[in-house]
Amino acid sequence: MPAAIAALVLFATGLLIAVETISALFGRPARIVPYDRVADFARASTWQDNAVMACAGAIGIVGMLLILIGTVSGRPRLVPLRSSDPNMIIGTPRRMLARVLGTVAAQVDGVRQARAKVRGRRVTVRAGTDLRDTAALRERVRDAVEDELAKLAPVARYTVKTKVRGAP
Repeated sequence: MPAAIAALVLFATGLLIAVETISALFGRPARIVPYDRVADFARASTWQDNAVMACAGAIGIVGMLLILIGTVSGRPRLVPLRSSDPNMIIGTPRRMLARVLGTVAAQVDGVRQARAKVRGRRVTVRAGTDLRDTAALRERVRDAVEDELAKLAPVARYTVKTKVRGAP
């Protein structure tokens, strides 16, 4: 998001400069920015003036914030999975992992439908069944999902939480 905001500000500034320059070349300056007042302020100001120091400080703070934001890593988009080659790791999107685990949960006997969500290092599986007693089914669904996770071999350890909704 900060990069998008910075890009939009730079694009708007570049567009403004282009409009001012092209209109001045054709003999009809657009004068969107009051250059006379800005030039008068620049001629009358020194580096020690409070206004100049405040502007320089504000620009420095914004620059430092952009650098800080750039160094902080964002939320990872992929889930790293181990492969048969110890020197290679495969990445899969969280949604794809959730779909795979939801499909595995839906294939358990007695499950009518199932969905999975991957948030952080937790997998939450919600399943529906026509059965009234869901305790045993909940365990089977959790075991199936944990087995599939073991086969996929994610680098991080995931906890599986299952919720099975039975018939009323």
